[in-house]
Amino acid sequence: MDNRNSRLIYKDKWCMFNPNGRGNISKLGDNIDYACSLSDCTALGYGSSCGNLDANGNASYAFNMYFQVQNQEAQACDFEGLATIVTRNISQGQCVFPIQIGKPSSGHYDYSYSYMVRFGLVMSGLMFLFMTQ
Repeated sequence: MDNRNSRLIYKDKWCMFNPNGRGNISKLGDNIDYACSLSDCTALGYGSSCGNLDANGNASYAFNMYFQVQNQEAQACDFEGLATIVTRNISQGQCVFPIQIGKPSSGHYDYSYSYMVRFGLVMSGLMFLFMTQ
């Protein structure tokens, strides 16, 4: 953590989906759902900046958002062995995978599209499972 201009800026660390990890891929949908239920995945919605990611990108975005909200704690990037911490920026095109800057001031996030996004992510995860079998 760095303290520039009285703002907390976290290190350049991201959490990404690891399809070759030790985790059970059948639990991907549940882990995406969990990550998005406790962070803001609205950028994954249709027409949003990250709405065109593939299934791996969707999982990585969800995992990273949760990891950042949890102040980059290592245990917040496990997802039953389906994720890993990286130090290279995993943003894709116009889709920025943010790092945490400061702590959320209100202690909660706006979940206006949360259920729709989570449903889409779960469906993407299931499609990924069927395509890889």
